[in-house]
Amino acid sequence: MKKQIIFIRGGETFENNGDFYKYLKNVDLDPYKQRKSWIDWVIWALSDTHDILVPLMPAKQNADYRAWKIWFERYLKFIKDKKPIIVGHSLGTTFLLKYLSENKFPKKISQLHLVAPVVKDEGLNVEKLNTFKFNISEISNLKKICSEIHLWHSIDDPVVPFENSKIIKKIIPSINLHTFKDRMHFNQPSFPEILEVIKKVK
Repeated sequence: MKKQIIFIRGGETFENNGDFYKYLKNVDLDPYKQRKSWIDWVIWALSDTHDILVPLMPAKQNADYRAWKIWFERYLKFIKDKKPIIVGHSLGTTFLLKYLSENKFPKKISQLHLVAPVVKDEGLNVEKLNTFKFNISEISNLKKICSEIHLWHSIDDPVVPFENSKIIKKIIPSINLHTFKDRMHFNQPSFPEILEVIKKVK
């Protein structure tokens, strides 16, 4: 059976509808600009060797944790691998950290990748974690179910301050922290570094 990998993409979440409407009025908009995602590139690179699940999380522009939890749990029956790989980006990392801290995941995880993780409101722009907030100290529970945990963060990230990864690293010192200086929020077409680490899992 092919190794399974699950990707949880990012999204936006707000304290109230007013902030959501403000975001819609001010977010950069260019309907002619095609933005290539490193996630799509990694999926393409692994498509022949891995079984890949990419849940399209509900209402990602105004995300609600309960809705994401319901939808994610509907995918659990499709995870056949005894030790899958799980990758999250931005709000996707917050979802994974909260879910895996608070719930009993039915599998061991061979690698958990947290790209530009966010665990606190401070330093965010108009967004707030809202329903995605959780007890950060419970992140330590992840040590029991993950063989490897990798943090990927750029110091110049304008969306999620690097301080978030430092908090996670302090709670679980054994985490592998991959630090960059000029990747911003990883809005990039490829990500060879993370692909290299994922390919090491047999």
